[in-house]
Amino acid sequence: MQHSKKLILLSVVVLAVATWVGAEQSAQPTVRILEPSQATYVSGVVTIRAEVTPAPDTDITVVTFYVDDEVIGTREEEPWEVTWDAGAEFRRRLIRVEATDSDGGTAEDTVITRDLETAVFRAEVNRVLLNVAVVEGGGRFVPGLEIDDFEIFENEKPQAILTFTADPRPMVVGLLIDTSGSMQGPKMERAKQGAIAFLDQLGPEDEAFVMAFDAFPRVVQELTDDRRLLREAIQELQPAGATSLNMAVVDSSDILADRPERRALVVLSDGFDTVQTVSERQAVDYAQRQDVRLYTIGIFETVGTKSGFGRSFDNINQGEVTLRSFADSTGGESVILSSLGELIDAYEQIAAELRSQYAMAYQSSDPPQPGEWREIEVKARGGEARTRPGYYGGQ
Repeated sequence: MQHSKKLILLSVVVLAVATWVGAEQSAQPTVRILEPSQATYVSGVVTIRAEVTPAPDTDITVVTFYVDDEVIGTREEEPWEVTWDAGAEFRRRLIRVEATDSDGGTAEDTVITRDLETAVFRAEVNRVLLNVAVVEGGGRFVPGLEIDDFEIFENEKPQAILTFTADPRPMVVGLLIDTSGSMQGPKMERAKQGAIAFLDQLGPEDEAFVMAFDAFPRVVQELTDDRRLLREAIQELQPAGATSLNMAVVDSSDILADRPERRALVVLSDGFDTVQTVSERQAVDYAQRQDVRLYTIGIFETVGTKSGFGRSFDNINQGEVTLRSFADSTGGESVILSSLGELIDAYEQIAAELRSQYAMAYQSSDPPQPGEWREIEVKARGGEARTRPGYYGGQ
């Protein structure tokens, strides 16, 4: 009965908050970028065009257009568009349009364009590549499977497996470590210990890089197979500032995009993105298009538990939802810690999965149109198969 009362109370509170938030949001202008579209390729002279709607009883006073955080133009009246020279090369760009109304209200929308180098690389491989981990009920990885132990379905249609191997293959890994101010103290020290323990699990042909993210993401050690350089970069990390998690995922996916090896990002964070240069959905979409797996580790403090960690009905952490979404949407795995003492084990668990993957490929029996999303399901004898949930046509 007590639990039912709590559910009813929570529902009332959520409804009230949603109503209040909706009222607040209705008093703001809205912006939607119409051109260029998300994840397209741009070069030469480009028109950036937006749909802007003012809040009731207000007028739009200025619309500002940004590319990679630099102002490229402003408009004080319709049409809400500017032209911009993107140059001869197809490069990843962050396009942002911000509107301000006569009451001082603001709104913005963002679009991420793509680097053509990745598309050229992918076009040379006219197959869908999958890295598949198979686990049984207790979480143990299932070894010794053969090609006949697997079935692949694309949009529920069976596909013929063309290549298959269980042999270990090289991988490139990005270690993304939250260095925001909330990581001060024991969390930062344990994070360093766990990341270094992960490096010890890598093979001689594997490469890694280290990225710290607080107010901005920054690479503190570029891709290398030199474990000493990687350890030194990790040891020098110092926490301060906000949390630019989403942009860190985008930047890191770019680093791995044109590599033929298995590509993975291992993300450690104790929160969620507080900067919002790009949205969570945009970050996930970008990683999916680059065929990068996200493995996430969450350290979330809550009240009411002796250790300061843990989760309950009363403590739903937005950061946990984000990290699980990153992993689930890219075919990775998410580990949410109950204590700092579990952190090294979490890194080692992720390393074990990366070492235990089967590699296989198929060619779609009904090739998708460019940009069309296709769902992938893999079934395996003896356990649950984990792989990326799908891909976009033309990737």
